[in-house]
This record gives sequence, C-alpha cells and structure tokens, in this order.
Amino acid sequence: MRAIVSAPTAPYHEAHALAAIVAEVEREGIDVRTDDYGQVFAQVRRGDARPIALVAHTDHPAFEIVSAHGHEGIARVLGGFRGNVLAAPFAVRVYDDHGGGPISATIDRFVPDLDPVHNSGGRARIRSDGDLAAGQWAVLDLIPFDRQDGRLHMGAADDLAGCAVIALALRELAAASVPVDVTGIFTRAEETGLYGARLIADEGGIPRDALVVSVEASRELPHVRSGDGAVVRAGDLHNTFSNDAERFLRAAAERLGRDGVRTQRALLDGGTCEGSTFVIHGWTTTAIAVPNVNYHNRGADDRFAAEIVHLDDVRSAVALLVETARAVAEDAREAWWSNAGPVPDEVKKKLAPSLEPPRT
Repeated sequence: MRAIVSAPTAPYHEAHALAAIVAEVEREGIDVRTDDYGQVFAQVRRGDARPIALVAHTDHPAFEIVSAHGHEGIARVLGGFRGNVLAAPFAVRVYDDHGGGPISATIDRFVPDLDPVHNSGGRARIRSDGDLAAGQWAVLDLIPFDRQDGRLHMGAADDLAGCAVIALALRELAAASVPVDVTGIFTRAEETGLYGARLIADEGGIPRDALVVSVEASRELPHVRSGDGAVVRAGDLHNTFSNDAERFLRAAAERLGRDGVRTQRALLDGGTCEGSTFVIHGWTTTAIAVPNVNYHNRGADDRFAAEIVHLDDVRSAVALLVETARAVAEDAREAWWSNAGPVPDEVKKKLAPSLEPPRT
C-alpha cells in the first residue's frame, strides 16, 4: 500500500504510479503488459475460468503548468478540485515527466475558467523555489502515507488505494489453487473524463464475456461509513450496475460474513466511477469501493487535507475480490436465491383451489 499510494500522480502524468504498481506485481511473478496508451494490464491465469477485469485508475486531481517565466507561472486545475478549497493559498510539489522534482511551490489567485475537456474549473498563479516550465505538473503538498490507529492517511487514496487493493488481490490469487482468469487494469486520466477506461472500451481491450469490477476509493456518505467494511457498489451517480455481475460479489460477501469479515452494500452516488463507462459500452459490470474520508482532499474546514481510508476496509476489499474470483469459478449463488426457486408442492396445493369471492 505504502509503495503505490506514495507515488506522485496527476492526470496525463501517471508514470511514477504506474512504475510503482508494475514493481509490486512483477515482484510476485505476475505477467504484465501495457497498451498503446501506457495503461498497465497485470494478469493471473490458471485453469479454465470466466475472465474478470479489476479496474482502477492511477491519477488523482492535480495541476498542470500551462505557462511560466522564471519562478512564476500559471497552473491549470486537472480534475475534480472545486470550490472553497481553492480560495486560500496552498502548498504543492512540482514535478516533470523526465524525473525532475519535487520543487516546493505555492498556488494562489484562483480564477474560474471552465475547461470541460480536462474537467478543469479554472487556473491559478504558481510561485516556486525553482524554475518553472510549461508541461510540469504539481500535486498537493500532503503527507504521502501515514498510518494512525488503523486509519491510513494519504495524499491520493482516490484511486491509488484502489490500485493497491487490486495489486494485493492479484498477489493472493497468484498463490491460490482455484481456476482464475483475473486481470488488474490500471488506467489513466480518469479524473479528467474517464479517458483511459473509454479508450479500453472503444478499442475492445477487455474480452466481451469478462466481468468488469471497478475498484474505487469513493466518497464516504452518511449511510456508508469508513471502518464498516468494503462496499459492494450497486451503482454510482449516473448508472446502476449489472446484477449478473454483482451476484458474485454478494455471494462472496455472504461467505466472508460467516468469518467475521464485514462488508456493506449501497448505491454510492457521491461520484462517477469507471464502471459507468463499461456499463454504457455493454459489459457485464459491477463495482466495489473503500469509503474515503476527505474525498478529493476536501477537509472539514474547506481546506485541503489528506484523504483517509480505514485499514479494515482495505483488508475487507482485498478479501472480497479474492473470494469473488472463487465465486465466479464456482458459479456460486447467494443462499437467498433458493427463495426464488421452485415453489414447494405443499404451497402449490394451498394455492390451487379456486377462491370464491366473499358474499355480501
């Protein structure tokens, strides 16, 4: 978890995060490939099983320098930073795509300037301790990773925590004995428009018979609390997902519950996840989430703050993915499904006689 979530990342500038993910999964002997857009596919395959695609994105809202002179420039917001968090000056770290950085800097004087292509709400002034140049990018100057009493504080839980969950699940599945065909897919540029997932869908990067599972660190909501377990996500802000896929998550959650592993199930409408992309393009899709406190780094006082996920929820999410792969291999069903099966003969007999309407 620490190795992956500590990597600085921004939409279009995910090389550090992708390298950390590849290092973790290759160390376990897992096969890795990339597509034409630098997105990583890590596959565990053994025996004959229906393919499963576990999808998480490697970017997080950040800033891109669009013009600069000396130690000062203009930075564009990339992704979902909005509102009062941008009002007061805040510290950032500046990087470039050639290994340079970090350089300490401050962003202030935000000006609204909507740019839908990059999901950007505007631009701001950036001043640094070193020379700035167009094309550099900046992340919030927050602690990359810290564990405090079971709560994991990080600059970018959304969605590097989801990437780490997938990497951990792949490790467990690589050591298991059940038939599996599971691919972890680590996408790019989700925060600016679900672009990586859209490219995969447009170009058929996932088999048509695959079950797609989106894995997110999603906004904590009043009915979905951090620390209560991973969430079987019935849908997001825009779409409900497929019961044909979710039934395997529910069967897995039922099994885990017998062993004391807590999970939740809810419609998480606090944002849109990559599951919606694959629903629209016709894949059988479901999702899980780890509740994320301070989603998109919005703290309680409307200042930027670390995102927080609970270690128990991370463990629950890994267990849920591993058990779901077993459920898919077995075509498992929930115990409840027997209630929808054939009606007992005894009940049929009770219902068979014609009922006469009551006489008045």
